[in-house]
Amino acid sequence: MPTRSLRTIRRCAAVALLGAAAANPASALADECPEQPTTQAFAKWGDSRDYALVPGGSFESGNAGWSFTNARIANGNENTGVLTGAKSVAMGTSWFVSAPSGLVSPWFCVSDAHPYFRYMLRANGPVGMLATFVRYTDSTGRAIQQQVQSRLSTSLFPGKWKPSDLNPLSINLNLAEGETKRVQLVFFTPGSIMGAAYNIDNVLVDPYRRG
Repeated sequence: MPTRSLRTIRRCAAVALLGAAAANPASALADECPEQPTTQAFAKWGDSRDYALVPGGSFESGNAGWSFTNARIANGNENTGVLTGAKSVAMGTSWFVSAPSGLVSPWFCVSDAHPYFRYMLRANGPVGMLATFVRYTDSTGRAIQQQVQSRLSTSLFPGKWKPSDLNPLSINLNLAEGETKRVQLVFFTPGSIMGAAYNIDNVLVDPYRRG
């Protein structure tokens, strides 16, 4: 992707998501990350890793601690059978004129045993751009927001649900063995003419529990 586009994404994301700015999560930091039930959610695409939901990541209970900017809970689950449900998140306003849109997860715990995250997405227009970030605080309490992936969606037949690529999580945080950190996941799509609005569903972390 052109450097100018990446700079634009970072600048727009910083502006659009100021309303969901990081609060200090230190009071919520646990000694160990809690174990969660896991499933091989993406096995049909050749990914046999175990995954567990990010808190509220199915969106079946509404916002569930997530922060939305020009996004909303929508009827309609992803239809590939990753997880059952009836809801997803709609980002942007329409397939023709898509306004900037942001989605921020609750704080949750990761360790070096949580290298990646994936999610289901649907681009609803022929051209669109979606970026993901990991937000955390450093040892001084300063909030850091690190871009981990950006993608350009182009399709003559938009509207199909598919899994995201692997998005780096703990492998970008340089965690020592056994070290934990509270993080948030951030999704952002800039507005553009003929830009795709997106639907996001079933945000999962790999692996949330080691067998």
